[in-house]
Amino acid sequence: MNSISPMPERSRSTQRLALFLVPILFIGIFILPLGLRPLVVPDETRYAVIPAEMIDTGEWIVPHLLGVRYFEKPVLGYWMTAVSFLGFGENAFALRFPAALMTGFSAGVLMMFVRRWTGRWDLAAIAAMVFMTSLEVSILGTTAILDAPFTGMVTASIAFFFFGWRATGPPRFGWLVASGLACGCAFLTKGFLAIAIPGIVLAPWLLWQREWRSLFTLPWVPGITAILVVLPWGLAVHDRAPEFWDYFFWVEHINRYTGGADAQHPQGWWFFIPIFALGLFPWILTLPFVILGIRRLGIQSPEIRLLLCWALIPIAFFSVSSGKLPTYILPCFAPAAVLITLGLIEFFRTAPGKRTYGEWILIPFGVLLLAITPFMPIDPTIGSAWNDGGEWRLLVLGGALIAWGFFDYRSQRTTSATRRVLLGTLGPAIGFAVAPSCLPTGWMRISKAPMAWLEPFTELTDRSLVLVDGSLMHSARWAWPDAEIRLFSSPGELSWGVKNFDDHADWFIDDSEFPAFLAEATLDRPFVVLTHNPERQKAWFEGVIAESNIAPPAYRVDRGILLTVWPAEALPAAP
Repeated sequence: MNSISPMPERSRSTQRLALFLVPILFIGIFILPLGLRPLVVPDETRYAVIPAEMIDTGEWIVPHLLGVRYFEKPVLGYWMTAVSFLGFGENAFALRFPAALMTGFSAGVLMMFVRRWTGRWDLAAIAAMVFMTSLEVSILGTTAILDAPFTGMVTASIAFFFFGWRATGPPRFGWLVASGLACGCAFLTKGFLAIAIPGIVLAPWLLWQREWRSLFTLPWVPGITAILVVLPWGLAVHDRAPEFWDYFFWVEHINRYTGGADAQHPQGWWFFIPIFALGLFPWILTLPFVILGIRRLGIQSPEIRLLLCWALIPIAFFSVSSGKLPTYILPCFAPAAVLITLGLIEFFRTAPGKRTYGEWILIPFGVLLLAITPFMPIDPTIGSAWNDGGEWRLLVLGGALIAWGFFDYRSQRTTSATRRVLLGTLGPAIGFAVAPSCLPTGWMRISKAPMAWLEPFTELTDRSLVLVDGSLMHSARWAWPDAEIRLFSSPGELSWGVKNFDDHADWFIDDSEFPAFLAEATLDRPFVVLTHNPERQKAWFEGVIAESNIAPPAYRVDRGILLTVWPAEALPAAP
């Protein structure tokens, strides 16, 4: 343990309050809201359908999506969700629970890191609270994608390696093994980035520490451990689907990184700079104070040097990549939270009366929301923000902003630097806790959150042949689990699986095959097509009808989504 200095004196009351609030914030931000907002297409429904198919089919080695081999990711993330489904049922809460749980794990590892470094539980707890109240962490920690579980494992891998570097004798070996276990689990979640991120963080840090010999001696234990973790499934998937590793390495890693304009999600080199700044909201607003505080602390300690490498180098690494998504840099937010915590506490230690005036914006804006609530439309057809006419949510948002402003004001009235930063976490915590229930579904395209719109058609689809385009296939499978579903028009992300496996060819129906299926539609066995882009798709259907002399279908259309049914009489009346 290496105590950091200078730092404010300890306060038992602040320490007790911080340790009490950490689980409260975690439950309030990451557990209670999990089922309050609709699933977002396509990511959340994709990561719902694959584990559900594992449970239904008993195929736990080779991932499948709609029955088609799907090699985008390894299996551990799917396994975690499947276990959650088995425990809590197949619902939104269970789907998002692994992401929330692993965000809490990341916060716990951060607490361990700061506690072992500073010898102080108050600083450790506040760092975890700053981490949990950063915008990107709060969003991805309650979203059913693999980045939060992956980040938790990478955070543990880097932190445990550092503990091993610090330790001697048997504890060193134990920490290095733990680092390797975390690395292996990260690999089983998202692949080779589990090796790349710790590597590009730890190697430059060891060189900065002039520990070049450790660069050649310490990684052996975690490296071998990680291989042993990955090996059983790696061999099993190679035996069951020999094509997996070739596709996974070259397409999902090399092409994404070096594919240029042909890579998935191409963006400019600067993309992650605003994403990182926005993801750190509201703490990015304190950046000048943080920088001054870190300058006073200095960058001589190995811990601060590690945190700087950990926060900045992955951003540079991903900035060089051709393909970019905002979620890629989530592992950078844990070290950033520690730097923000220590930098702010050190700054306010020497400037206890510094005002920030955030309450001057937050409280008036909250009052404005309360004032306009009675005048907001409650009918979704004339512009309501919520499909259920729930304008009461404006009252919740307004109250949250007023509370945020109050805690911001109250934090500025204390002379204790640690208590000031602690109180500063409570306002955003309230905001992030209520935000999921206030998502303006009435202003969203149905195609982005279609579950509530699709579920009334379950009885119809259970006895139909259902065709869906690539963008809505996950939603259709989740909403209609017993329907016979095939891909139509474009196979989307299943293109590789459909084209490269003969047993998957029948899952995709192209435009030329479409008229033959229409002729077989009956009232007992209707033909249902679910697509996006209603105007273009409806015009194409009209052309097919005219050319093939087929009876016209019934349509149901709403905000970016089109449901088409043959024969028309099979479509139930609108509620």
